[in-house]
Amino acid sequence: MGKALLGTHASPSSLRLLDEVRALRQRVADLERALAEAEAVRDAKAVQVDVEPFELDQREPART
Repeated sequence: MGKALLGTHASPSSLRLLDEVRALRQRVADLERALAEAEAVRDAKAVQVDVEPFELDQREPART
């Protein structure tokens, strides 16, 4: 398939472009993996926070 895309003789600029695309795809994969890890940490912290809902009748009376 590489020959179909590049022809029988690949130019150095074409090879450089393929290397750059490969590196960018790897970078995107790394960023997606880091994002998934960060979201998992965020979700785990959200589960740990156990805050009761605030209701108006539970407030202290205003001091004068």
